[in-house]
Amino acid sequence: MSATEARAVLRALLRAVDRNVTSASGNRQWREFVLAQWRANAASSNEAERSAALQEAKDYALLIDSIREHKELLLSYNIGIPIDDRERDMNARAATLVGLAMPPKAEPQ
Repeated sequence: MSATEARAVLRALLRAVDRNVTSASGNRQWREFVLAQWRANAASSNEAERSAALQEAKDYALLIDSIREHKELLLSYNIGIPIDDRERDMNARAATLVGLAMPPKAEPQ
């Protein structure tokens, strides 16, 4: 494990925590916890433990980002809305993106 690789993993993990946890709650406790754990593992003289901690940090960063992406996908699909309404909304968004507007919905008589 090189120092530059470890620094890159720490930065990626802190970026994921800041973007997804700290900014959402406004609480810096998770960031401080990550830094404390990182410093404790850096003091370890066992190369295998440091390598395992580095892989675990990579996995946590990936997990945090993946959870955020999953939530965004669920919201984009509007899973609580009926299919017809969802398609109408998606068509309206697509029309808006290209500078058009959907015609008003006809009232049933």
